Amino acid sequence: MTFITNNDSQLGTIQETGVYLTDGSAFTLGVNKAYELLSEIEEKEVIGRHMQKLEEEGFYDRSVSLLVLKHKAPVTIEQKILRTGKHVVVTGNPIFNQVGDIIFVVTTVYPRELCPKVVEGVESMFPFSPITNIVAASKTMQKILLRAVQVATTDSTVLILGESGVGKEVIAKVIHQFSRRRNKPLIKVSASAIPEGLLESELFGYRAGAFTGALKSGKCGLVHAAAGGTLFLDEIGDVSRQTQVKLLRLIEEKEIYPVGSVSAEHVDVRILTATNRDLPSLIKVGQFREDLFYRLNVIPIYIPPLRERVEDIYPLAEHFLTLISRSYKVRKQLMPSAAQALTDHTWPGNVRELYNIIERLVALYPQDKITRDHILEELSLKFPPMTTIMPAANARNFRTIMNNFERELIHQTLRQHNGNLQSAATALGMHRTTLIRKLHK
Repeated sequence: MTFITNNDSQLGTIQETGVYLTDGSAFTLGVNKAYELLSEIEEKEVIGRHMQKLEEEGFYDRSVSLLVLKHKAPVTIEQKILRTGKHVVVTGNPIFNQVGDIIFVVTTVYPRELCPKVVEGVESMFPFSPITNIVAASKTMQKILLRAVQVATTDSTVLILGESGVGKEVIAKVIHQFSRRRNKPLIKVSASAIPEGLLESELFGYRAGAFTGALKSGKCGLVHAAAGGTLFLDEIGDVSRQTQVKLLRLIEEKEIYPVGSVSAEHVDVRILTATNRDLPSLIKVGQFREDLFYRLNVIPIYIPPLRERVEDIYPLAEHFLTLISRSYKVRKQLMPSAAQALTDHTWPGNVRELYNIIERLVALYPQDKITRDHILEELSLKFPPMTTIMPAANARNFRTIMNNFERELIHQTLRQHNGNLQSAATALGMHRTTLIRKLHK
């Protein structure tokens, strides 16, 4: 986030937002460069240290992080940095886990001169809806979260990289939530989910009569829907070169040409993108524009696969178990042996695969306690390939043949959808509870 002031002689032309991140116990996880410049306190002086100690040693007159942890709510105060005597305005924002505990406090810091009157204890300057359901037990994910919060305070283009299912959309949501655009739309577009022939018109809209079947009134595209906010383009590596040209113009000029239009339209939108593909390799074979890559890759954020951050597996499993059990109105508990089985698995489908396993355990197993054997049973499932069902010589009747066909069809569909019950049920044209009942049978 940047502020342009009316008094350049006093404050300089541009001030960036300082960011200070602590964990749920008030230990410092990191700060950004803008904070170091604003406070004249270097990260190495405070990282790993408790806010109470920093208060006692005279870094600050008081800590907003401690107030947030006390009140379990966003807090804005005026703070004095005792080393320099400088006054700043700080807003502490809590991030909660699934059971309502604060796991992080993200503090944004601004020069006192740039802020309106501070009403202490009230989030008076920058409205904020607390983020929930973030799981980042590993140091790796905590660093990624800090990077996401840091970049959120700018308008830079971000490229989120990682295997399918690692949680790229979650990081995009964090960036939007902590940006100055948080009160405007966050529009997600999955490039691979929209047929290429429709993607351009869906993104940029079209004019009346632009093509056969077009609405007489024309249509505004998803870029316009995200105006003032954030456009998150997932699967960016699947976009055609023709659409890449238009995206490049949108990023460089903030302009779009709706299909069938000869005049450009200005749109103020921030671009976040994500992919699980190797874009440099696509550039080499001519499938992705090099100039677009460099405009997208201003600030990259790489999310490692789940197998490389084992510390996150059990907290994520507990988190999903709480959410899904609440949805099914049951109570389930992961036994220690189950936790070990979960952490021993390599999770090729990453966080999405873990979620699917937990949902199956809740939906299909009546026991209150989930054990190692339950985990291994689900992880060892091998869905058979779809085969043509021919009437067997010993088949007694038509019902037997149809039951066999239905069973194999369900297994095949589950395999295609990585075990996701909701996706499989949708593909089969039935309600999820119907699918669960058939699986029990």
